[in-house]
Amino acid sequence: MKVLASDLDGTMFYPKSRFLMIPKKNREFLHRIYEKGDRLLVVSSRSLQFKPQLEKRLQVDFDFIGADGCVIEASGKIVHEDFLDPSIALPMIDEIEADYAPGMMIATTPEHPMVCTREKVSLVTTIGYFLYMSVQGVYREKFIRNDELFRSLIEQGKCYKIMILVGVSKKSQIKAEGITKELVEKYPQFHFAWLNEFIEITPKGCTKATGVAKYLDSVGLSEDNVYVIGDSGNDVPMFEAFYENSFCMGHAPQSIREKAKHVVENYTDLEHTLYPLEDSKSPQLESKE
Repeated sequence: MKVLASDLDGTMFYPKSRFLMIPKKNREFLHRIYEKGDRLLVVSSRSLQFKPQLEKRLQVDFDFIGADGCVIEASGKIVHEDFLDPSIALPMIDEIEADYAPGMMIATTPEHPMVCTREKVSLVTTIGYFLYMSVQGVYREKFIRNDELFRSLIEQGKCYKIMILVGVSKKSQIKAEGITKELVEKYPQFHFAWLNEFIEITPKGCTKATGVAKYLDSVGLSEDNVYVIGDSGNDVPMFEAFYENSFCMGHAPQSIREKAKHVVENYTDLEHTLYPLEDSKSPQLESKE
C-alpha cells in the first residue's frame, strides 16, 4: 500500500480557491488514490479541529497529523499527542517577546485552533492580520484574542505549538527566516520551523517527519512506500526523513526546494510517479541528482 503524506496550504490547496478549498484536479487525483487502494495522510500545521471542514470538501476517508506532528489521529482516534513543557516554554516566550517584539503570538491546543495575544500588538499588525483573516473563506480557522487564556493554556501544559508572527509585510518573511536560525541556536530544547511570516515552535523532536514515522508504526505500515509533498519550512523534516520519495512544490522558496529530491509544478504531477503508465508521457520532475 502506498501512502501519500501531504501538506495542505500551498500544496493540496494550491492554487487557492476560497470557495472550493481543494482545486478540482487535485480532488480528482486524491479520489483516484483511493480507487487504487492506497491511502492519504494529511500532515499539516493546522489543528485537528480543521479536519471536519476538509472531510466535507474532500469526501474520502483520511488520517490526520496536525500541529506539525504534535497530534496524530488514525481511524478516528488520537494515537499520539505532544505538548510544550510549560517550565521551559514560558521563560522562552518571555525572552522572545523582549528580544524580538513579535507582531503576535498564537497558541494551538486540543480545544482551540488559535489563541492569539492582543496586548503590545501594533495597530498596523492588528489591521493587517484581520484583513488577512477576513479573506480566508473556507480556509479560515476559529481564533480567540485573549492574553490570559494564551498564557494559561501554556501554563497548564495544554499547548501543542506556538506560532510567532514576525510581521505582516513581505520583508517579514526574510526576517522570520533569519530569526528562526537564531532561535534554533539559542533554544535547543525546542524545534523551530520557518513558515513565511511565521515561526513555529513545537516540542523538541516533534516534527511532521516524526509524526509520519509514529503514524506508520501505529498502523503497521512500512516507510518504503511513503511519498511526502510540501512547500514550507515545516515540511523540510519530511523531505529529509523520506528523501527518495520527497517532492516540493515549485513555487516554494529555493531554500526549501533544495531540501527535496524532486520538484513538481502541480500537485497532480505526483500521479505519474505513483501510478506510471507505459503509454503516457510523465511530466519532467526536477531532481538534484
